[in-house]
Amino acid sequence: MRRQAMPLKTFFKEFGVFLGEKESLLDKHYQHVAEKIELHWGYDEFYPFIDKLLVDCRDRKRVGFPIEVALEITELHNIHERLYPPRNKN
Repeated sequence: MRRQAMPLKTFFKEFGVFLGEKESLLDKHYQHVAEKIELHWGYDEFYPFIDKLLVDCRDRKRVGFPIEVALEITELHNIHERLYPPRNKN
C-alpha cells in the first residue's frame, strides 16, 4: 500500500507561506514528484534531482512543467538551499 504523503504546503512551512491560500499544483497534479521532493529533502541528492526536473538534458523533446509548477519547484529549491546549503557548490 502506498502511503499518503503530507501536502508539501504542510510539510514545509516556508513553502506554505509562499503559497498562501493557494493549493500546491505539485501536490494536486504531480504527486509522484511531490513525494520524491519530500524523500530527497535535507539530503545532497536533492540538488541533482531538482536540476533534472527543471533542465532537460535529453535529446528528445519534452513538454515540461507549466510555469506555475516550475515556479513552485524553484521556490522549493530556494528554501532548501537556505536551510541546507549544498556542500560542493560550484
